[in-house]
Amino acid sequence: MGERNLEKEIHRILRSSSKLREYNIMLRDKCIKQDEDFDQERKRWDRERNKWGQKLGGANTKIQKLRTHDLELISETRRLQIENARKDISLAESKAKHATKLEEIKSLRNEMKLLKGKLDLFQKDSSKKGSEIESLKSKIVELALKISELERLKSEDISGSIIGGDGEGQSLMTRRVALKEPVPTIKNITKSVDIPSKDLSQYFVRDKSTPISEESVIRDYALSPRVDTEIIPKVSDEIGINESNNNILQEIPNMTPYLAQPENNSGASAKAHMSSLIESNSQMTHSGESLIPPIGGIGAIPIVASTLMSPLSAYIFLILLIIVVMWFVVLRRTWGFERESDRLRDMWIG
Repeated sequence: MGERNLEKEIHRILRSSSKLREYNIMLRDKCIKQDEDFDQERKRWDRERNKWGQKLGGANTKIQKLRTHDLELISETRRLQIENARKDISLAESKAKHATKLEEIKSLRNEMKLLKGKLDLFQKDSSKKGSEIESLKSKIVELALKISELERLKSEDISGSIIGGDGEGQSLMTRRVALKEPVPTIKNITKSVDIPSKDLSQYFVRDKSTPISEESVIRDYALSPRVDTEIIPKVSDEIGINESNNNILQEIPNMTPYLAQPENNSGASAKAHMSSLIESNSQMTHSGESLIPPIGGIGAIPIVASTLMSPLSAYIFLILLIIVVMWFVVLRRTWGFERESDRLRDMWIG
């Protein structure tokens, strides 16, 4: 009975060991299978990790490139900011220059308006001066005609006095003088040209070297009080008229070169030439006096002509001097306007 139980126990143990063996085989198979599955899963993880590593490396490269591009963009932005600042500065400077140019243009326009006004005034003044010069020229022509008429009357009077003696010559001269037009005085001429006669007295040369007085000559020659006060001065005026007229007519063309001289030396040279003309006229008067023979009782008439300078020659010199002064004024204004125009042209060109 004990053996039977032992056999049963052994049989039970054998069956349990066989079951354990089967379970062990099953567990081993499962473990092998799980190991294989784990190996496969690990390989898959390795492949995925490699893929993610490659992707991460590409991402890092892209990030590095993006960082480099960002730095380039930052530097470009700074450069553009600097250029914009420079452009703003240059724009401000150009605006300031434009404003200054506008101010200069306005000032130049104002100057042009002023110069146009001055030009109009100069043109009006020059036209006025031209009309005055033309009137003075006409007066000179009239005076020349009067001088020629007086020369004719003088020659007739002298020839008549030589042929008919003192009384007949005196009467003939009285008639000729009575028929003459009144000679214009210095006061009337100076009023017509608006220049005081006292300012022009320095341009007339009077010969005071003769000691004989005018009253004694008049007493020797005159036959009546009317002749004392009227005829003798006119005769003395006629004595040197031929010589003075010739001298004046010869010297009038010589005055034209002085009208074209520059402004700085025109006044002095014209005055010097005028004084030389007056002195030469007085010298010609003296030489003419020595050539005229005494006529009856009028031998002292050349002394009167040397003492009292011919008023007509004085009038001629006065008118010539006025013409010279007016020409100087017109030329000075013209030269001043030309210099102003040149300065304005230089400003526009600059």
